[in-house]
Amino acid sequence: MKEVRKLDSNIKTRFRFVIYFLIILVAVIALRLYFLQVMSGQIFAQEASELMLRSVNVAAPRGNIYDRNGKILVRSIPVPALAVDPRIVGGNEETIKILSDKLNISRHTIKEKINKSNISYLERIILKQGIDYETMIFFKENSSKFPGVEIINVFLREYEYGSLAAHILGYTGEIDEERLNMSRYSVGYEGGDLIGLTGVEEIYEQMLKGNKGKITYEVDPLGRPRSIIEEVLYSSGNDLYLTIDIDIQKEIEEILAASILEIREKKLPRSDEYYKVPAGSVVLMSAQNGEVLAMASYPTYDPSVFTGGISSKDWAYLNDPENLFPLNNRAVMGYAPGSAFKIVPAYAGLAEKIINTSRYISCAGTWYGMGHDFPKECWAKSGHGPLNIFGAIKNSCDIFFYQLSYELFLKNNNKDELLQKYCRIFGYGALTGIDISAEGSGVIPDKDWKKEYFKGQTAKTIWFPGDTVNMAIGQGDILVTPLQTALSYSILINRGLKYTPHVAMEIKSPGGETIINLSDKEPEDLYLEADYIDVIEEGLVQVVNSGTAAGRFAGFPLKEIPIAGKTGTAEVWGKQDSAWFVCYAPVENPEYIIVVMLEEAGGGSSSAAPVARKILNYLYGI
Repeated sequence: MKEVRKLDSNIKTRFRFVIYFLIILVAVIALRLYFLQVMSGQIFAQEASELMLRSVNVAAPRGNIYDRNGKILVRSIPVPALAVDPRIVGGNEETIKILSDKLNISRHTIKEKINKSNISYLERIILKQGIDYETMIFFKENSSKFPGVEIINVFLREYEYGSLAAHILGYTGEIDEERLNMSRYSVGYEGGDLIGLTGVEEIYEQMLKGNKGKITYEVDPLGRPRSIIEEVLYSSGNDLYLTIDIDIQKEIEEILAASILEIREKKLPRSDEYYKVPAGSVVLMSAQNGEVLAMASYPTYDPSVFTGGISSKDWAYLNDPENLFPLNNRAVMGYAPGSAFKIVPAYAGLAEKIINTSRYISCAGTWYGMGHDFPKECWAKSGHGPLNIFGAIKNSCDIFFYQLSYELFLKNNNKDELLQKYCRIFGYGALTGIDISAEGSGVIPDKDWKKEYFKGQTAKTIWFPGDTVNMAIGQGDILVTPLQTALSYSILINRGLKYTPHVAMEIKSPGGETIINLSDKEPEDLYLEADYIDVIEEGLVQVVNSGTAAGRFAGFPLKEIPIAGKTGTAEVWGKQDSAWFVCYAPVENPEYIIVVMLEEAGGGSSSAAPVARKILNYLYGI
């Protein structure tokens, strides 16, 4: 009996324990429910309400781009695009499979783009722009089956003149993560936005881009829109008017391309080798205010290949060395200028009293000014005889400029690096400040540059007299751009007034109101001596009338339209010579500056000057 009583007591104890445990558990659950429903209910209700609203931005069209005469060059056109919410679509394998099939994009690419999107829950990413009509209709009709997938309108660029002025206009593309982290894109930009990547599209991005609209939807738990709560309309970007004349641009691009193809049919003197002429450029600038009227670079490209995203095939083509890198703008790239550069040492020699109009230097074909161990030859092997500055420019005599620059070097033992000083005065060795992207600054070598360039090779870091002598004829390590060359002649023409080259003329609102006049800038006065410039100009006039370019202007009405010009032939190690010609007209009241540069085309007189002559014929209706 005692054992039975003991067993009953244990059972009752366990039963009481279970009863107490259940009472405590029910109390805990009751308290939790009370907290969730009463104390936190209002908070969760508010969060649930917020989750039912989704806001999306609506793309805005970029402003149009016009030439100086109001002819439209680039406009924005609406095209359908497919966008996805990465939070909804990212984990839906079936939706990704259908997107891959319909958009002809690999699943891996879609997943990679979604995973790298790095955008907030309220935003979306564009998988493909410019989708076809059939795809658009499929996703619109089946929108309920594809939550997080949306057909939207985006605005893509349309180029009215194809490849014309491509290097000036530039192209647009989707913003990347690197740019999204830049301060200039910190406000108003998100993944999927189209921005200017090169040319004026990039430089004037903030003026061209529009202001986005915004739509706030009420959505169901799957993210499908049910109704529009609020809608804010977008506004278009401002319009950009350029200084270029598209008709002149067209003519110059055609002349440049045809001339290059023509020169390629010619053989080098006393050789079976043909001229290669892989590339070239022309700059036509107003002589009065720095406005670029045309800028051509060959080979060129069609910016429309970037519309909607460039294909890997097109990108490979544009970057294949065999296709000569058509994306490069040769007008702002550095080259050895040859004798087209001689206006700089000419002015330096006059300003530093090394030469005057009465001093003659004899050219016998070879110069031994630095000793017989360092002979330097003139391009005219038989020599020019005694020449003053007029004759030296007219005949492009190398020996005259060897002697001149050597004496510049000797003055004060080259302490002031006088030739480099005047190079910089005439705009070389620095960006011109033109409002297009990817401009090069060229190279004006000096003692510091040489020490840095040949760091670790002590013997090569010394600046020798021969370095200055080579520079004087546009050879050695000097590199200048065709645009810098146009600027230097502009400074000469305007007697020391420096106008910054520019391609934008004004910015107008979509309603046509002028916001900014970009041509209304005062020039910088460099305080050059007009008498010295008059001397140089007389030499340049003789170049065309009876000097190195005279044969190329036979039959041109020089009395009615007097021209000043300079030929240049630059030797490039391992390559054929490059050809330059620079001119301006009419001399008394210049309107135009023309710079022609042709890679591996031979002499400036034989190859570059005829291109300038054709351009002048067009400009003056000859």
